[in-house]
Amino acid sequence: MTVKESDVSKDSVKITLLADNEASEGLEKEHGFAAWVEVGSRHILFDTGHMGALQGNAARLGINLKDADLLVISHGHRDHTGTLDKFLAENNHAELYFANQIDIERFWYKPDADTYGMPEESRQALAALPASRVHSIAAPHYLAPGVGITGPVPRLNSFEDTGGTFYFDKNRVTVDGIEDDQSMWFETDDGLVVLLGCCHSGLSNTIDYIRKISGISKVRGVVGGMHLLQANEQRLEQTFEVMTGWNADFLIPCHCTGMASAIKMRATIGSEIVSHGHAGMVVEAGQLRQ
Repeated sequence: MTVKESDVSKDSVKITLLADNEASEGLEKEHGFAAWVEVGSRHILFDTGHMGALQGNAARLGINLKDADLLVISHGHRDHTGTLDKFLAENNHAELYFANQIDIERFWYKPDADTYGMPEESRQALAALPASRVHSIAAPHYLAPGVGITGPVPRLNSFEDTGGTFYFDKNRVTVDGIEDDQSMWFETDDGLVVLLGCCHSGLSNTIDYIRKISGISKVRGVVGGMHLLQANEQRLEQTFEVMTGWNADFLIPCHCTGMASAIKMRATIGSEIVSHGHAGMVVEAGQLRQ
């Protein structure tokens, strides 16, 4: 008997936003980001939010964080690692994947801001994990066939930067290039679907890198924080030009993109493609290709 491709079971990809600056009615919003990814029978948590919206929204949406098989951390800022300790107290088996050091002390560019690195409670919880559950990667890595994380992203485009000036010291002398920034991608029948945390490496840099790693040029969709909050008009113009060239089916700016930049993106690229992300949004991202 010949098995047709249409008869072969394929894993579908579903992304539910659990923490974001905006939220559906009845859900919590915060300055933070987290997403729940379902790939077939696998469950992946991407980031852990900031102040607890992750836990509250997951419960309201019927998502059990104990079911997570993996946790991917996009980078070590507190708005993406803020409730890591609570997650680890609830889930005793998920393996963690992150790039470089995510637990170092860090400071924001605002002179009156406190530390902006991983909270101490999260840092201690991470340190207490057995080595078998902790994976610090320095190169792209496939979590499963068609499901990858970038590791550190090369910064090749001159018009992109980290989205602000970040530091390693409270006197704001030593600049933090956020070299731990990474993103996640899915290789679907209809092209690449990319999930971003803050994309401090730059949108163009990140997508170009994923295209190179995967060998897939078609970008079906991008969802997550794009860190265009402080971007000037020149950078926005160049970024939107690149994004338009992707001919994506959907673009969903979230979190640190900044509402003003997201509105400009929607006006420039089109309301049929650009949608504002929010906690509670569900993205049916398609089926992984064989």
